[in-house]
Amino acid sequence: MRNIIIGSGPAAAAAVLALESDGSEQITVLDIGAKLDARTQEAIGRMSASAPGDWLDADLAMIQKQPVKGGTMLPEKRSFGSRYMFDNRGQQRGILTSADGNDAAVSGALGGFSNVWGAQIMPFSASTFRNWPFSWQDIEPHYQAVLREVPLAAQLDDYAERFPLLAEAAPLPPLARRTSAVLDRYSRHRDAIRRSGVIVGAARLAFESKPCVRCGLCMTGCPYDLIYSARHTINKFIAKGRIDYLGDVLVLGVDERPGQRPTVRGVDLTTDRMINFEADRVFVAAGGLGSTRILLNSLPNPPQRLELAESMQFLVPFLSRGSVGDPRGQDPEFTLNQFNMLLEFDDDAYTTSQIHCYPHNPAIVGALPSVLRRRAMNGVSGAVLGRVTAGLGYLPSWESPRLTVDLLWCPEGRLPVIEVKRASEEAPRMLKSVIKRLMTIGPKLDLTPVPQLLRSAGPAKSYHFGGTFPHTRSGQQGTDPLGRPAGWSNIHLIDASVLPTVPSTTFTLSVMANAHRIVSGSRRG
Repeated sequence: MRNIIIGSGPAAAAAVLALESDGSEQITVLDIGAKLDARTQEAIGRMSASAPGDWLDADLAMIQKQPVKGGTMLPEKRSFGSRYMFDNRGQQRGILTSADGNDAAVSGALGGFSNVWGAQIMPFSASTFRNWPFSWQDIEPHYQAVLREVPLAAQLDDYAERFPLLAEAAPLPPLARRTSAVLDRYSRHRDAIRRSGVIVGAARLAFESKPCVRCGLCMTGCPYDLIYSARHTINKFIAKGRIDYLGDVLVLGVDERPGQRPTVRGVDLTTDRMINFEADRVFVAAGGLGSTRILLNSLPNPPQRLELAESMQFLVPFLSRGSVGDPRGQDPEFTLNQFNMLLEFDDDAYTTSQIHCYPHNPAIVGALPSVLRRRAMNGVSGAVLGRVTAGLGYLPSWESPRLTVDLLWCPEGRLPVIEVKRASEEAPRMLKSVIKRLMTIGPKLDLTPVPQLLRSAGPAKSYHFGGTFPHTRSGQQGTDPLGRPAGWSNIHLIDASVLPTVPSTTFTLSVMANAHRIVSGSRRG
């Protein structure tokens, strides 16, 4: 059987995992495939072969460029000083949004946005699936299959009551002083905090923690490549000869006619010529909006308006009475998310808000409100930085602003022009409840939010979005449980575009597990 996978992000990597063990399954990946430039790769190669104390100053300066402030809530991240994963090679052209919206919502990089993600990895709660056309029991083995490939650093704590680890986890590296202080206070005040509907736990991260040397470069690019990226899986199976990888391909559409094999049409970006492919099965994994546009360009009667489910992102600074000292003069820490807070608004972790809390690093300082950044840059910031924690929070899609995707037109030889916009400018009511609860528990954790400095992200800026063609039991008004639009048997959407809802908790692992479930199910017929 010939399988075509469109894209190379986390969903595509999971699809490969579901196919690679059977030698009768031929795997072709069609991808734009942008990569780091050769000069940067050479610098990373030198650094990865030596200890931090032996790094060349020029190499370090090249790869540790901090995120660049733009018109969005958070600065745009860099990967080893490069923005290649955000570059537009045609996949972003024709996406219209508001001034504060996401104008780089589709990646053309090998590995997609997993080259710059925060590496938070945990399943959805079991209650998430109660309104989905399949259950937790249906997807649990696929979470486990993905975690046999993706490294997990975590610890067993209260989070496991709602979100089981599902795999053996390596320990996290030593935690920052603020993280240790918060977790210690949570332990001492656990009963009262839990009665307030809040769980605090250490981060769960997709990275190889044991070799970590705590060089402090997690947010700009790990020179030792310890943070998981989908490109790790794709490259591994290219090297093993299991994947026929075709880069420089922009897919425009797919088709399946009765009695015929599915087809894929696209553009060879090196020659600008139209190209076509045939396969027995096609798996569309171009990302929440990327796959949406491909499908809108493929359906005989595409809908003119779609709902886009997004877990809205917000940034809230926390201040502590006790200082952990000016972090700029201390030894480097690992700078990924270190601890989380889960605020529960029901009895089974269905409606929640999750907040990822970060220790000091220049990337997070750059995201703080200007009043804190000014103090942080004036040379008198030790007292401030020793007390500041940045919290990056999320609301579930059903409590977030409603977004729509309008199909404007389908130009010949290009992806369709769409507009992503809010259906209402009304602030989500749940956000006030989140802040109120954080204020209640703040003194117990010595972690008090500053609601006056809270900021919300624009449309699609959380990167936790999808659901334009959600799974339904019948496959009508979306896709069936195997991601197939009505009338098609062998074309499957397998990324976030098929999620019926987007909870507040991290979603990459669930996207991968669902993709693995779909591809595995497609093989059973």
